[in-house]
Amino acid sequence: MITGIVLVVTIISIIGCIKIKKPAVRGILGCLVVINIMIVVLAGSFTYVTRYKIHDVAYSTSQDGKYVLLFQQVGDPDWPFGHTHARLILKDESGTIAKYSFDVANDGANVHSDSWQVTWQDTCVEAVISGEEQNDCQYILYYNGKKDSNPLETQSSL
Repeated sequence: MITGIVLVVTIISIIGCIKIKKPAVRGILGCLVVINIMIVVLAGSFTYVTRYKIHDVAYSTSQDGKYVLLFQQVGDPDWPFGHTHARLILKDESGTIAKYSFDVANDGANVHSDSWQVTWQDTCVEAVISGEEQNDCQYILYYNGKKDSNPLETQSSL
C-alpha cells in the first residue's frame, strides 16, 4: 500500500519536473523523486530478504551419488517468535525431482544443519525435521516425484 502511494507520488513528481519550467520547483520535485526511489528500493530489498531470499542450510548426497537433497530456509522467520519457512528439494543429474515446503516451529530462530536427519532408502529419501516448539516431522521424497509427510511422536532436543 505505502509502496504504491510512493510510486504514484514519484510518477507525478517526474511529470511535474518535465512540465514545470521554474528551476526551484523542478529542484524540489527532483529531490522528491530521488527520495521516493530510494524508499522504494529500500522497501523492496527488505521485503525480498525477509520473505523470499533462499538460504541454503545443508545438503545430503545419496550413497551412489545420483541424488542430492537440499535443505533450504525461505526468507527470515516470522517476527516475533514465529514459524521458520523451509523446503526440501530432491535433485538428480537431470534437475529437480520434487520440492516440499513446510514450516518449522523454532521459536523464531533460523533452521540450521542440526535441525535435520537424512536417511536414504532404495525408493526414497527420508528427512526428519526438528524444531524447538514442535514434534519431529518426517518428510519423504520419492525418486519418482511423489511426496509424503508423517508427524512423529518424538521431539529432538536441539
